[in-house]
Amino acid sequence: MSFLRMKDIELGYSLPQSLIQKKRIKKVRFYVLANNILTFSKFKLWDVELGTNNGMKYPVMKNINVGLELTF
Repeated sequence: MSFLRMKDIELGYSLPQSLIQKKRIKKVRFYVLANNILTFSKFKLWDVELGTNNGMKYPVMKNINVGLELTF
C-alpha cells in the first residue's frame, strides 16, 4: 500500500520587538500545531496505517492545537 501522510506541522509568528518592548514583555508568539492532518492514498475504505485486513481498529486521531506563548 502506498500513501503519503503529513504527520506534524507547526506554524508560528513572533511579534516584532518594537511592538512589545513598551509592555515589559520579552516575547509574544502565536502558533498552530497540527498532527496527522492530511493523508493521500488511493485506498479509501479505512486508514492505511492500521495494519489490519478488515479495518477493525480505531483510526489515527487528528489534532489541532492553537496557542499563545508569552515570555516576561
